[in-house]
Amino acid sequence: FTGSLSLGENIEAMLRATSQMVQFDAATVFLLNPGSKELTAMATYPHKDELPHIARFVLGEGILGTSVEQLTTLNIVDATKDPRFKILDDAIARPRSLIVQPLATPQHVVGAMTLSRQRVDPFTELDAAILKVITNQASIAIENGGLYEQLQAHLEDLETANAQIAEVSRLKSEFLANMSHELRTPLNAILGFSELLRDDLAGKITEKQRKDCLDNIHNSGKHLLSLINNVLDLTKIEAGRMDLVYEEFGVDSALREVLNVVRSLAMKKEIDISRVVEPEDGLLIADKNKFKQVLYNLLSNAIKFTPPAGRVFLEARVSGDQLRMTIKDSGIGIPKEQQHMIFGAFYQVQSASNREYPGTGLGLALTKKLVELHGGVITFDSAPGRGTTFTVDMPLRPAPSKRNRVLVVEDNPSNLDLARMVLEGNGFTVDTAANGAEGLEKARHLRPDLILMDMQLPGVDGLAVTRQLKSDPATADIKVVALTANALKGSEEEALAAGCSGYIAKPIELKKFMLQVTNFLEKE
Repeated sequence: FTGSLSLGENIEAMLRATSQMVQFDAATVFLLNPGSKELTAMATYPHKDELPHIARFVLGEGILGTSVEQLTTLNIVDATKDPRFKILDDAIARPRSLIVQPLATPQHVVGAMTLSRQRVDPFTELDAAILKVITNQASIAIENGGLYEQLQAHLEDLETANAQIAEVSRLKSEFLANMSHELRTPLNAILGFSELLRDDLAGKITEKQRKDCLDNIHNSGKHLLSLINNVLDLTKIEAGRMDLVYEEFGVDSALREVLNVVRSLAMKKEIDISRVVEPEDGLLIADKNKFKQVLYNLLSNAIKFTPPAGRVFLEARVSGDQLRMTIKDSGIGIPKEQQHMIFGAFYQVQSASNREYPGTGLGLALTKKLVELHGGVITFDSAPGRGTTFTVDMPLRPAPSKRNRVLVVEDNPSNLDLARMVLEGNGFTVDTAANGAEGLEKARHLRPDLILMDMQLPGVDGLAVTRQLKSDPATADIKVVALTANALKGSEEEALAAGCSGYIAKPIELKKFMLQVTNFLEKE
């Protein structure tokens, strides 16, 4: 064993060395956790990818557990016919001939090493003797090299990881049960009221009753769509496929739009909602729909967990280049032991089947992801009986992309200077080219994230340059955006057909231009 290698690397090296002396189809080292008495596969050779599928054993269980408990070598001719044989995961081949050798020193039982063959081909006494020598040396090396303590720490980490996996699995199962309930509730209303109207099951109804039925169907449909969109949005974000569409809008107007939607929820519980916005004419560059979704999720959450006649307070303040939003409620609060989980995708404050606060457990997880996509941070402060305060800090304008090099290919010096100045003023690294040939050379050499391509270039025009870029594997993945004063019908389609990702018309409006550039860089 080598001190510079990790425990797993040392064990894998030992298994490789063993393969030079004894023929086998698979070799595995199991390590014993003294606390749980469980034997866990630490390394396997040569099929390392099968490691997660290898069964666990406890002392006394199966052929392996029996060998370790009795500290005796077991050489089995056909493991599948041994009554102690434990069924393994179907993802791996079942062994036939098997030999198990405990790993132990006078002070500790460390685990065991197994060699197996997928056919009935018993291991010889010489094979067993070689394995005994190898495992004796390995056991001593683990202890003398200080690896025994490393082993214990590793096994404790495994136990922690297993507990976390079990908790995630439990939460997912709970989420599916909750989601099933949440989906069926609006579906039941949609199907029930539509059937009632279709088949005249309520007899003769008034126009008001008919309108109430249609309102119920419409509202239930909107609720169902919202649930599905939340699931899809979270999936998109997790996969890195959520695109933000930036635009400039007033903070106060966006807040008013969301408040108009949630006010009816508050009125049903006689909850008072107050707000403070400073300054009232503050502007934000963000994805407006996603920004409103963040606000809606936080406000509806505050209303849901606030008892009747309670209070919800919303504050939005601009300070420097940041917007800070605070949503404070007088609700039930979050128990301290649960606070580390609230942004988890399946977490809910109360999870009993007859819980007082229904929901899917997706709202806060999605909210956090959306805030972070904007380069922001969300935090909270809460205590049972004292309510909860969520704080969202977001930049007033998107930060330049981490990969923020833009190449502008433009033959007009004034237009070139204008584009360079506005891009550099917003934090981008800008390179320029005055013609198509220079643009091709710089694109291959600099590998920019975005090329703004004038379509009316002297000599080789922008369309031809774009086609060359897209046909070259070295530059095919670079986004090209047409930048042109050509307003003739079909120009945009022609640019897209050549391989452009989009089209920006001249003369450019500077604010709109920056939003367009940012959106093109954000898109996958």
